[in-house]
Amino acid sequence: MKRLAMRRMIVTAVTLSVACAGLALAQSADEEYLKAMQVSDNCQKVQALDAYITKYAGQGTTNEHWAYAYYCLTPCASKNAAKAAEYGEKALGMAGIDGQTKLGLLATIPGLYYSAGQRDKAEAAARKLIDQGKATSDAKTSAQLQAGGYVMIGQFAEKAGDFGKAAESYITAYGILKDPSISKQLNGLANMLYKSGKFAEAEQVFRQFYAADKGPESAALLGQTLYKQNKTDEALAIFKEGYARKRTASLAQNIAVILNAKVKTNPSLTMETVSANIEAGLLNTAQQKNFFGMAQNLFVGQDKDLAASYAQIEEHNKAIDEFTKTYNAKIEGKSEEDLSEADKRVLKQLEANIEAEKGAIAKIQASQKGVLDKFNALIAQARQKLGK
Repeated sequence: MKRLAMRRMIVTAVTLSVACAGLALAQSADEEYLKAMQVSDNCQKVQALDAYITKYAGQGTTNEHWAYAYYCLTPCASKNAAKAAEYGEKALGMAGIDGQTKLGLLATIPGLYYSAGQRDKAEAAARKLIDQGKATSDAKTSAQLQAGGYVMIGQFAEKAGDFGKAAESYITAYGILKDPSISKQLNGLANMLYKSGKFAEAEQVFRQFYAADKGPESAALLGQTLYKQNKTDEALAIFKEGYARKRTASLAQNIAVILNAKVKTNPSLTMETVSANIEAGLLNTAQQKNFFGMAQNLFVGQDKDLAASYAQIEEHNKAIDEFTKTYNAKIEGKSEEDLSEADKRVLKQLEANIEAEKGAIAKIQASQKGVLDKFNALIAQARQKLGK
């Protein structure tokens, strides 16, 4: 009986010893993790987390999954990108990672793999982000995640010189999420192709974009690409097609600019150009004065007599300036008593001449009013059409 009791005591002591050792290990691991997370310098924090993982990996510690996650997520230029991506993948496969951190990992891992020179793994990771988006019930978040994944794939392809795949990925992303930053990526791709002298490739990118989108943004980009290659008629047709779908400031301006050049050799385009400039002015308020001025000059220019009347007004104003200068020279430094009768007669005649010139100007302006009223009516009609 004594021997049996002794054995039980030994077993109990060993069990307690093991339990205490496990508790000590857990406490030590927790303390080291917290200490690592409190390091203010990111790169030193990454080193501390890596030391924690090396020491405690696979031992079932409370914070192992967080150590993997934060090694991946903590920004540090000197950390091992491939290791960070792999640790992120491990964290995703472990229980206890919350939804927000999971999204952060999914968004971070592709770039880390690409930085490590592993494009295939980077694309595969980006597709996991896309798949997560497809599985997300919130429509806005779903679109953002999917578009973000395709943009990453496009960026990886662009950097690798695979411009066709880059364009296809950006276009797919824009089809999911109409975000200006995505069209900016496409524009940047085309500009890069332009600077490299690859005009046909740039045009092809935007033709794909416009064919898939048919929106004002893609119309503007394709039209500008064609315009830069002197394919003016085709560019104008694209701008007009896009403007018919949605009246935007950019498309209105591009249409006006092309028509302003064309009308110089084709007067039959005058009224179309007048309307284009008015609408461009209403939609581009910062340049409204310039566009309205161009429209008015074209409109008035159709009436030769009215166009000549502006020159006549200028001549009358010049005459007024000359009469005024002569008048001032006659009275300069003189009082009423200093003026002779002859001086007074000259001054009276000068006053009469000035009034005559002003009367002539008023008469011309009255004749202009009917035409200008018609022009202002065109502006009023355009305002109503555009809701401006």
